[in-house]
Amino acid sequence: MSDRHVAVVDVGSNSTRLFLCDGIDAAGPRGARITTITALRRGAGSDGSIAADALGRLDDCLTRYGATIDAFGVDEVIAVGTSAVRDAPNRDRVSDIIRERLGTELIVLQGAHEAELSYAGARLAVEGDGTVLVMDIGGGSTELVRGDATGPKMAVSLDMGGVRFTETFLHDDPPTPAQMTALRDEVAGLVIPTLAALGGPAPIIGVAGTMTTLAAVAHGEYDAEQVHGTIMSATDVDEIAQRLAALPLAERRGVPGLHPDRAPSIVAGALIASTVLAAAGAESVAISERDLLDGVRLRLAADAPAG
Repeated sequence: MSDRHVAVVDVGSNSTRLFLCDGIDAAGPRGARITTITALRRGAGSDGSIAADALGRLDDCLTRYGATIDAFGVDEVIAVGTSAVRDAPNRDRVSDIIRERLGTELIVLQGAHEAELSYAGARLAVEGDGTVLVMDIGGGSTELVRGDATGPKMAVSLDMGGVRFTETFLHDDPPTPAQMTALRDEVAGLVIPTLAALGGPAPIIGVAGTMTTLAAVAHGEYDAEQVHGTIMSATDVDEIAQRLAALPLAERRGVPGLHPDRAPSIVAGALIASTVLAAAGAESVAISERDLLDGVRLRLAADAPAG
């Protein structure tokens, strides 16, 4: 248990998130969460360099977050960067913005570490000690982690994500069937050997923006308490993916439960989710609002247990 105030900032490929954690109780870290679509990977150079306008969006977002953190009053600020940041040769620009706006140093998470932290958060939503497979679909990468109540046993980070694969495969609006098939084929080629290496079938937990958005679309609105714990069938996931893919972007932005700023990348994210579930032979996925933010608070804060 802890009552320390810790702000966790996650600089992702599509969204930048803030967790204002005011303590830890029996259920895990508690506090308010804020998400801003900064699309850091949008317009990235061929070498992964983050574009100037994306850095501008991040700077604006973190200026607001900094003011919010100051008003909250914190004992510690932790900022982590994931796929878009670790891929970028100009990641020092992100570090500079973090330092200036938040007064802390950026921690660039390597894929395996990101996967382990996502697992630590997602595990909070699981009852019992059984084996689970956590699926975290981000903007630039997807983490798959198999583990039980004692912790992750194997973690893999794959270079496939909603923003990355939108830019790589889905060039028309709406995307063509051939483009979607090419995306699915690429996902299957990456995921099938990965799942074989991770072990046999296990219940799947879906975390982060793609999966919570799909649950919100299924409910017709986004409500964190309603989304958390939602069980979506693999058929439901695929049907939502197909429905969203059939809409032009302008119409997709108006879908209830879908944040308009997520509309450009949600089709690729949904297709990734559907293809992973099919490759795993999974009939359903449980959606968790507990994720990387919780794992960072539990594992990287100054009061985290040693080891």
